[in-house]
Amino acid sequence: MGWGNIYRRRMKVFTVAFIIYFDYKALQQREKWSSKSKRAALWEKAHERNAKRVLNLIVELEGLWVKLGQYLSTRADVLPEAYISLLKQLQDSLPPRPLKEVCRTIEKELGKSMDDLFSDFVKVPLATASIAQVHRATLLNGEEVVVKVQHEGIKTVILEDLKNAKSIVDWIAWAEPQYDFNPMIDEWCKEAPKELDFNHEAENTRTVSKNLCRKTKFDDDVNADQVDVLIPEVVQVLFASSPYVVEFCKLDIVELEPGT
Repeated sequence: MGWGNIYRRRMKVFTVAFIIYFDYKALQQREKWSSKSKRAALWEKAHERNAKRVLNLIVELEGLWVKLGQYLSTRADVLPEAYISLLKQLQDSLPPRPLKEVCRTIEKELGKSMDDLFSDFVKVPLATASIAQVHRATLLNGEEVVVKVQHEGIKTVILEDLKNAKSIVDWIAWAEPQYDFNPMIDEWCKEAPKELDFNHEAENTRTVSKNLCRKTKFDDDVNADQVDVLIPEVVQVLFASSPYVVEFCKLDIVELEPGT
């Protein structure tokens, strides 16, 4: 992502933020001259139009904003119903990235051609999320897997989105001290980059599997307390030059949900 695109992305975010802020500030003044019976309707309409602005911006920019929108869609305790209703649309699978981009990333990160990696690679993805998308594939040894591929350039996008989100939260806290979301955004700044490290994700998957007493091909016996739950088994790709972008999981024990 060039500096021109970064600048345009930043301007879109701040433009929408200012529009929404001044829309609500204007409404606060307007309701002073409105009857009590009309105030609720005025606020409801304001929430609807501003929720649409937020949704349209998120769909256009994707990246971290999609994950933030998905998170906010679950916070009925914080946001008005208009936001919850619209942002729930982000829980569905996003438009897929081009297959050419996916193959380019795989070949670059693993240092081999698609033909040297797979006997079959399904062109249509199973799901596309904010950071990566997954495809069915068959390795040369006949093992069926799903391949999780990080979107091209997504690291730069995520880090830029975090800066923009932090700036907006700081500005809101300054302009409206009663709305200080810094604890939330600080946690996002700390945790979001970890999602870009698929090694970290793979290790977490193994840890969860172990803690739930799931048996793998490396186990000799099964613990009596094992939990009957589906957990993907990560396939170690020894020839990967960069395990941060491509991850393989066995297909026979994977259940995929859009947005995961």
